Amino acid sequence: MAFNKKSKTKEPENKEKAYEYAVFLLSLQLRTVGEIREKMIGRGYSSAVIENILDQLHQQKYLDDERYAEVYLENLKQYKNLGYYGIKKKFMLKKLPADIIGKILDEGLSVEEELKIAKRLLKKEGAAVSSSDDTEASDNTYNIYNEEQGKQKQKLAQKLKARGFRGDVVAKLVY
Repeated sequence: MAFNKKSKTKEPENKEKAYEYAVFLLSLQLRTVGEIREKMIGRGYSSAVIENILDQLHQQKYLDDERYAEVYLENLKQYKNLGYYGIKKKFMLKKLPADIIGKILDEGLSVEEELKIAKRLLKKEGAAVSSSDDTEASDNTYNIYNEEQGKQKQKLAQKLKARGFRGDVVAKLVY
């Protein structure tokens, strides 16, 4: 097979093998430019070859970090209970450029959406969360019937903060 360990750094200038390796990586799963670059550096290809292959893949529309980030954000919003900073961390682990991260998060994750995700997490944790159409005199949307209300609120606030929710989202839901 062309991708065995023995051929790891034999031909750092071989564009054909570098291209085959990059396409092989993309056939396993979608990846970002940064992830492909890191894998190819690990395989021992020269930086000139890597950049050439990345440009070629981008022109062929096999690599598009912005589109990847949009799809990844939608999946995280739907299937994970993460806030703004939690999602930002996931993006950074995927080696996405900071400008794309900022743009996609600003456009694709509103405070209202983050509130919905936080409510979903709190419901999953068994906390009583009022719906947005409840008409209460107070602004607090979090309600727990317990003599240790303060401690419970702190625990839930910490859980939300640990999941990367913004401070104003935590404050709206818990306090």
